[in-house]
Amino acid sequence: MSKRKTYIDKMEKQLISWEKELDKMLDNFDKTKEQFKSEYKNTLDKINSRKSEAVTHLNELRNSSEESWEELKQGFESSWKELRSSIERAKSKFKGN
Repeated sequence: MSKRKTYIDKMEKQLISWEKELDKMLDNFDKTKEQFKSEYKNTLDKINSRKSEAVTHLNELRNSSEESWEELKQGFESSWKELRSSIERAKSKFKGN
């Protein structure tokens, strides 16, 4: 298996894991205290926007040539880090609310 294929497979699995976490967060929205609902929703919307951006970059990686994938990987990793940190901050911030 190529390095590129291994990398993309790993990122796809991570994305599925994060989607499950986002689903749990969305399920908890109704349980969220009223004072936090607006902020919670805005946060989830931002995370979903970052997720869409990461998926776009992942698709670009998937469809790239062997020669260009390393370059595209840099842009992907930047959006990936933003998504990961957004999810972690949200989980921490809204835990128990």
